[in-house]
Amino acid sequence: MTEPVKIAATPEERVRSLVEEVIDASMFVVEVIVRGRKGSRVVEVFLDGDEPLSIETLARVSREVGFLLDVEEVIDGKYRLNVSSPGLDRPLTLPRQYKKHVGRTLRVRFRDGENERTVKGKVLETDEDAVVIAVGKEELRIPFTEMIRAKVELPW
Repeated sequence: MTEPVKIAATPEERVRSLVEEVIDASMFVVEVIVRGRKGSRVVEVFLDGDEPLSIETLARVSREVGFLLDVEEVIDGKYRLNVSSPGLDRPLTLPRQYKKHVGRTLRVRFRDGENERTVKGKVLETDEDAVVIAVGKEELRIPFTEMIRAKVELPW
């Protein structure tokens, strides 16, 4: 017996579901944002990958998702679809994103007991539970469950 198909409740969930049908295992959805009013909506899809995503890959995903959005009538009225990678200016939100930033400098705000703490340091390693950052001569292991915000520090 097959399991019933779960119908996503929000437009963001429905868009995410369609995107996940189109992308391969080396890519993942970071965030889906649907904003605006009927007739002038903007659908933003941020994808990342274990390797950098090419413009051609993003364009292919955009075409395929746009087709599915129209066929499935997910968005009422006119909309603009933007499919892109998050870029270095956006915070890291998923543990999977940290792997390709080993060697880069991050600014991380996290819970340290009862307090919040912000550090800036080089990513030494990462696993499914935490990231290890060199802050001066100290190595901090910061669990993802304690992270509030992490962002790549640009070198300039």
